[in-house]
Amino acid sequence: MVPARCSAEDFENISRELSWWVAGLAVLADWIGSNAEVFRYCDDTSMPLADYWTQSMQRAEQVLANSGVLPPTTQSARSFSDLFPHIAQPSPLQSWAISADLAVSPQIHLLEDVTGAGKTEAAVMLAHRLMAAGCGDGFFVGLPTMATANAMFGRVASVIDKLLPGDVSLVLAHARKTLVGDFAASIISAGQDEGDAQQEDETATHRCTRWLADHNKRALLAPAGVGTVDQVLLAALQSKHQSLRLLGLAHKILLVDEVHACDDYMLRTLEQVLVFHARAGGSAILLSATLPLAMKEALLKAFAKGVQQRVPTLQESAYPLVTSWAADNPSRLIETALETRPEVRRTVTVRYQSELAHVVQGVVEALARGQCVAWIRNTVGDALAAWELLAQSIPVERMTLFHARFCLGDRLDTEEEVLASFGRDSGTNQRAGRLLIATQVAEQSLDVDFDLLVTDLAPMDRIIQRAGRLHRHVRDAQGARLTTAGAQDQRGAAQLWVLGPAWSDAPEAGWFTEAFPRAGKVYPDHGQLWRTARWLRQGQMVMPDDARRWIESVFADDGDLPAGLEKNVSQAQGQGFAARSQAGFSSVKLNRGYQRDGLEWAADSAAPSRLGEDTVDVLLARWVGDVLRPWREDKPASQAWAYSTVRVAKRQISATARPTSPPRAAALDALLQSLPGGGQWVVVLPMDEVDGHWAGMALASAGGAAEPILRAWRYDPELGLTVEEAPGEKSPGALSPKV
Repeated sequence: MVPARCSAEDFENISRELSWWVAGLAVLADWIGSNAEVFRYCDDTSMPLADYWTQSMQRAEQVLANSGVLPPTTQSARSFSDLFPHIAQPSPLQSWAISADLAVSPQIHLLEDVTGAGKTEAAVMLAHRLMAAGCGDGFFVGLPTMATANAMFGRVASVIDKLLPGDVSLVLAHARKTLVGDFAASIISAGQDEGDAQQEDETATHRCTRWLADHNKRALLAPAGVGTVDQVLLAALQSKHQSLRLLGLAHKILLVDEVHACDDYMLRTLEQVLVFHARAGGSAILLSATLPLAMKEALLKAFAKGVQQRVPTLQESAYPLVTSWAADNPSRLIETALETRPEVRRTVTVRYQSELAHVVQGVVEALARGQCVAWIRNTVGDALAAWELLAQSIPVERMTLFHARFCLGDRLDTEEEVLASFGRDSGTNQRAGRLLIATQVAEQSLDVDFDLLVTDLAPMDRIIQRAGRLHRHVRDAQGARLTTAGAQDQRGAAQLWVLGPAWSDAPEAGWFTEAFPRAGKVYPDHGQLWRTARWLRQGQMVMPDDARRWIESVFADDGDLPAGLEKNVSQAQGQGFAARSQAGFSSVKLNRGYQRDGLEWAADSAAPSRLGEDTVDVLLARWVGDVLRPWREDKPASQAWAYSTVRVAKRQISATARPTSPPRAAALDALLQSLPGGGQWVVVLPMDEVDGHWAGMALASAGGAAEPILRAWRYDPELGLTVEEAPGEKSPGALSPKV
């Protein structure tokens, strides 16, 4: 707020800061006011201006009330049992969320506990208490992947009517720009075109309609939203409609789950989001099972900077731990050590294995004993290779492949299958002898439970996350749930197998990349991988006792590295510094005010929410004669193409291959014209059925000035999108390291 009296300089500084949110308000007002169904042109020249103004004000109140962007009335506080009646006994973390003293100023809480300890319910309870106390008008939950966002959406949807009063919109947003089955309602109606033929520019309603077709941007305007963390990060990046996202977050509770999954670029951007969020009076709840100390310090300092304060030095090394800080008492940093749920205290037997054949044999034997098994691989290409190996010994109907290279509809179907086979409510019939081969999409926030888990070597924080999918629910020896109080798991010791390079105290530079050629760039700091392997070779992991010590020893920059990996580590650190620098350059700056600074804000990709390969949305289409049909034409017509979309690296697919048949070329042109922007933002992959499978051609970038390469692709609902290797052409392996 502007003080009653302030100097001209102070007024200028305050106005400069406020300009970020005023800009968002102007955009929102423009879009809402562009609804031609409500604000129709008035050609009645006899209407007095006062009457026209009264009519317009009434219409404005109507459209604003129907927009879904107004904050709800304050919800009275509810008990934990009201929100989560299925939880008979709150965990220690949940008990803290129920009873902890809360400030009335902007505040940040970092919740650290093992996977399966009930962090989500604790965070939702805490957010509810903050909103009931007037510390927030709504909330948004940001997660690392689309799969985790989908899972969280379902969990939040079950309690939304208790979290906020009235008929509140809960919106899902992630990179696919569209819906899952439970999400259908729009916040603001797009309306009809104005029909003004004299307008030379694109009409306001056309602009509004295109913007409203992107659920990601308006998700932050709803009182309640769930999506990928990218939607949050774009609020602090020089990207189109950045100020609108920032306005949507104002005075809300921002929850970020699996915050440790942020890389250097994302972390630096999230820090900038926290600066803006605290300045606008918002509060934040950050969740992680494995949060390195340096990352925690950076996040706390950023939030405190937003309210022009400093946070005291962290002191507590206990785990689990809640760390809380509030703007109205900046000298007080509350670090609360907690116990964890007895059910998730576990000793995991770790087997470090460097022979792929031994891993395959171990998986086959476990399945033959009736166990359910997951193998989490670091790339899509490695997951496909594991499928091919195991399909020689295991019936494919007992196997599920789960990665990011499926079209949206098939991927969502696979998520449901994974949860049905391995989730909380799965029983012996669903689990026994079943295998999941997955990438990192199954690593976080999915409530799944396995008898044996195999993982490729990854950094320690990821290994701990993956191990959290072992014995997550208390079960008997056959895998049936045991729900009586005090029940003990009867499956024996939890087993974690780690496939990694052959151990060496003095590894050569190619220690990791020679064993995992595809994954070398996924986790670029091979020193962290070597330190992780050193700990894992001890053969046992005790949770939560080992978590803090193992995490800090792996991520600490203490020079404890073999000489052969020093060059790699130096390069990885340099890449990290460069990523943080790029995030700093691409981020908007609070004290500079709303202005263009360095980048043209023409699209979200101008300042991406994540670094990595450029990708493109590929629309899978089937030829039925000379007519193009969406791959998932079983979906409603308005959503069928969105559900038929898969994201691919642009170096693999860069453009649609034009058919030589005139009727088919005409059909392709008609489809492109029906898509937003004339199809300029997507690539269509038309496919024919050939020998029982679907295949098509697309153009791939050859780099430089070379002509694009025509490449064949195959799509299978069980395997996803795969490239047909041409004679003499090297297989590209994984299309993208992102999942």
